[in-house]
Amino acid sequence: MEIIDKKNLAIQDDVKLSKKFLSVTNNNFDINCKFYNEIFYLDSYNYFPISYNFETFSEIFTWGDKLKYKNFYSEKFLINFEKNINNFKHLQNTIVLGSSSADNYYRNMITFFPRIFFLEKQKIKLAIHRNSSNKFRNFITIMCNKIGIELEFIYLDDGFYKFSNSKIPQFLLKNDSFNILINLILKNSQKSLKIYLTRQHSQYRNLINEGDIIEILKKEGFKIVDLGDLSIIKQMELFSKSKLIISPTGSGLTNIVFCSPGTKVIEITPKYQYDYESNFKNRYSFICKSLNLDYYSFEADPVNIKGIGKTSNLFIGPKALKESNYYKDLLFKIEKVKEILKLQHAAW
Repeated sequence: MEIIDKKNLAIQDDVKLSKKFLSVTNNNFDINCKFYNEIFYLDSYNYFPISYNFETFSEIFTWGDKLKYKNFYSEKFLINFEKNINNFKHLQNTIVLGSSSADNYYRNMITFFPRIFFLEKQKIKLAIHRNSSNKFRNFITIMCNKIGIELEFIYLDDGFYKFSNSKIPQFLLKNDSFNILINLILKNSQKSLKIYLTRQHSQYRNLINEGDIIEILKKEGFKIVDLGDLSIIKQMELFSKSKLIISPTGSGLTNIVFCSPGTKVIEITPKYQYDYESNFKNRYSFICKSLNLDYYSFEADPVNIKGIGKTSNLFIGPKALKESNYYKDLLFKIEKVKEILKLQHAAW
């Protein structure tokens, strides 16, 4: 026995297999989404369904770093999978939306959440990871209620599950996710706010001289924002009213999808050095390019001054934790802050 990956053309050509997929079009966005509707197995990190016949469908069920999926086709994986398959917890009559096991805001909002707009308007059981914050759960509930869906959450722990009489929607292209999200809020023609996003309560990538930076920015009329204090709806409203956003690299910048074209976004980034960092290096510049936002980046210097939190250790590989500047605190030189302000005064 081996796991076989079925490409989209192979699915279309296989009459029996193609009947296991449902195709749903949301006419408000003119976007199509396929659902796999059969017995399947998946783990609560990748949400990569494996059919009862040991088939996968990588062209529609992968997200993030594609290299991680090689593991599913290894002999070691197959041996362990067959050994434990009868011990997987079994869930029925469930729609698997999924969510980030690390409760990452970018991943939840871009990869997982937009797929709710292809669900039927009825009472459903919706599977997400247990680590999802109350803030994200409440946001899903509010949005589902708006489109006529009554839901009951099913919480997944780490590990593999078996699903029967259940469905899982494909993962959308990023631009399709962006198009769905930007339509959730009316664009504000009166963009007046200049905001700085603090990461003061984050486990890493804090600016160690942030107090000095904030003092300068306040004098220039910037509002200092801790997104942890705001609901997701309030975050959407805030970004829709903003004309200039400055922030260290972090998932709070995901909210720029709610900005109007022409909004200025300045990202304070770590110094990237390794190929594996490309997954987040261009994350927000890509959003800006896709949505016609004006993007600028300034590098900060890495500083090791404290150990990383226990929660982060669970989700980040030891190699990356040790060497990547992405997981270090940062020093952002005041000269660069002044450079940003000169740019603002000259061009904006």
